[in-house]
Amino acid sequence: MAYFNHAFNKTFVVSSVEENANIATSALTAGQLALVDGSDWESVALQAGAGVPTIVDNLGYIVQGSFYSKDSIGNNPGHGGYKESVKSKGLNPRYITKLWSTNCLTASQATASLSLASDCAPCGKTQFMRIDVKGSPALRFLNHNAYAIADSANVCCIDGQEYIDPALVLGAMAKMALGDPLIKPFVAEAALNGVATATLSAGGTGYAVASDVATTGGASGSSGLKVNIDTINAGAVATFSIANVGSGYAAADVITISGGGADATFIVDTVSAGGVVVSVTDAAGEVVQSIYTIAQTQDGTYTPSTTPNAAGAKVSAVVNLVGAYVDTVFGNCSFSPNDHFNAEPVEIIVSQLDETGNPCNDCGVASRTPGSMQQTQGEEVIRELIMSERYRQSPFNTGNADSSRIREIEMSSEILAAVDRSATYRAYYVQHSVPRFNNPTGVFDNDQYQYKIYVKCDDAAGQTAVLKLLTNIANWASDNGNKISVETNAYW
Repeated sequence: MAYFNHAFNKTFVVSSVEENANIATSALTAGQLALVDGSDWESVALQAGAGVPTIVDNLGYIVQGSFYSKDSIGNNPGHGGYKESVKSKGLNPRYITKLWSTNCLTASQATASLSLASDCAPCGKTQFMRIDVKGSPALRFLNHNAYAIADSANVCCIDGQEYIDPALVLGAMAKMALGDPLIKPFVAEAALNGVATATLSAGGTGYAVASDVATTGGASGSSGLKVNIDTINAGAVATFSIANVGSGYAAADVITISGGGADATFIVDTVSAGGVVVSVTDAAGEVVQSIYTIAQTQDGTYTPSTTPNAAGAKVSAVVNLVGAYVDTVFGNCSFSPNDHFNAEPVEIIVSQLDETGNPCNDCGVASRTPGSMQQTQGEEVIRELIMSERYRQSPFNTGNADSSRIREIEMSSEILAAVDRSATYRAYYVQHSVPRFNNPTGVFDNDQYQYKIYVKCDDAAGQTAVLKLLTNIANWASDNGNKISVETNAYW
């Protein structure tokens, strides 16, 4: 006795959902979805909350109106039936195994950073940084993963100086690495938009001298800005410094300092799109940060310390990088075997090396976060839909010089038009099995089916309606002794 661990797939791309009863499947418009009773092939009314849909027959069906505008090709009855609605296999409520949905995840860049402490760059010793670029974009560009090694050469010390300012070292290495022709197409300096300068606008009440105080406010998506309250005057903030420059801020943002009466505010004067953050730590452990671009660390804008490891002013720095590969795109991706759409973000890895080329274990802290692609892209959805239609024996010509003309004749272009390939979609899934009660071989005792229902991420009404349909299926299954629910989480 065995179980077939794969599922036959069918794809639905939804434009609307029929929530009312007694609508014939032939009356469903293109892309309109309905839950249908197998006894009369008419839609059932979708119930609110824990309500159970009325399905007289033991089998229900997920049905969608056909995307084809004509029933036959060239009035040839041998090539007909294209306007027939798209139907699932019969759903038995006792054999529905899983219902779930994915989230509308936006694309994010891969990030990487390398930080150096105040004593990581002694005079007379060259520092090295390695950047590795991995993933589909690099493999398509070079047929192998890419890497480059940059160094801090030509950074000199004055007489008596023991250590080189780490911001100067990181800036020199990053400038060299990002100028490498193999790395430049894939990696760029992060544009943090951290706070560079700010002016106190209201001292507030009830505050005390403190370090690393959180703040609120700022542009949408901004975060991380913290301040040191250096002096106060009768409970009002008199002077402050930036303890963490944060990211995502904009000039003229009004920021509120937490604590006290939560009424002290300051206005952001300037922000920096740079990726180099410099921290100076005093003898008491208080940190003051500033932010620069890589270029500014090299062109004299930043004034490097000649005593970066001094007890009263230890200088550390971090350089932040992002994956920045942009593929060449010619409108919509074709279906030629030679064409391609990118479905994997570039991955970047930064590391500190010693003079022998081995990883430096006693200095330099590297970190990274992987990037993510949009889920699910229209390019993926259209391919799922084409595959589903091919299982129904619907034609889709490709690979020939006149394929676009043949697709127009065979109405395949109407399938292409059903999906917005520049959009992202949310996917809903229904999985069930059809048992084989008479199966002499005993090889596979159940056929398993999975239905993928796609709705545009910007179609809130469509998502609500499809979720209602899945909830009705779950309620129907539970009413028949099969206790299941629609599964969702924050990760997929």
